Amino acid sequence: MNPSRRQFLQNSTQLAASASLTTLLPDEVIASPRLFSAADTVSVGLIGCNSMGWADLTSMLKNPGVRCIALCDVDQNVLNKRAADLAKLPSVQASGQKATLYSDFRKLLENKDIDAVIVGTPDHWHCLPTVYACQAGKDVYVEKPLANSIEECDLMVAAARKHKRITQVGQWQRSGPHWKNAIDYVRSGQIGTIRTVKTWAYMPYGKTFPVVANEPVPAGVDYEMWLGPAPKRPFNRNRFHGTFRYFWDYAGGLMTDWAHTWSILPYGVCR
Repeated sequence: MNPSRRQFLQNSTQLAASASLTTLLPDEVIASPRLFSAADTVSVGLIGCNSMGWADLTSMLKNPGVRCIALCDVDQNVLNKRAADLAKLPSVQASGQKATLYSDFRKLLENKDIDAVIVGTPDHWHCLPTVYACQAGKDVYVEKPLANSIEECDLMVAAARKHKRITQVGQWQRSGPHWKNAIDYVRSGQIGTIRTVKTWAYMPYGKTFPVVANEPVPAGVDYEMWLGPAPKRPFNRNRFHGTFRYFWDYAGGLMTDWAHTWSILPYGVCR
């Protein structure tokens, strides 16, 4: 990535704030909100195909009328694997639909056939794709936690409202019907007055992992793009897939992953 491109990525969020979310995408990418009937097919693009991004996509594809027409990842190895995985899904095989593959999410957002995107990237890449997607007229499902700072959250909310996009934060523990049923049961008063609530979670992953040396960037990985707005660092596997969460450059550890309190209140509320 050349210096001007890196500077663009580092300054994008700040520019968006100072410009009151004036678009940072080319004019031809900006789209008017599209209107749908209940019978319409929703064409989805996935940005960040590893782990939860893939889980979100495969969950959505279980719904009639949803199809995936685009995949994007900065790791060509992940991208190729998920393209093969997608092609094996019965619903995809039945439709014969093939997804277009991208290494740059901005190119994906130029695809006017995409109605909605899933942002399943590491946390430091949640804000910009969400803002750009709203600007491009796409609805957005973005993984938790919403962002790494309140400022980024505010920018995302402002983009959703300005461009009148439906957005949702990927909080499965808020969206499942059994959670709603539990809340309704508590509110019904059938268990009486609640005086004490205790919560806990057993998280066996990420407690410790061995220190490893820096190494060359793996083949097929656009590491400069993966870093994006984060500080420039040598490649280290501990900072990459999965364990990126335990470094402040990219995330806030299990506290923001599981104990987050962010929420988004968009134009079309879907929580």
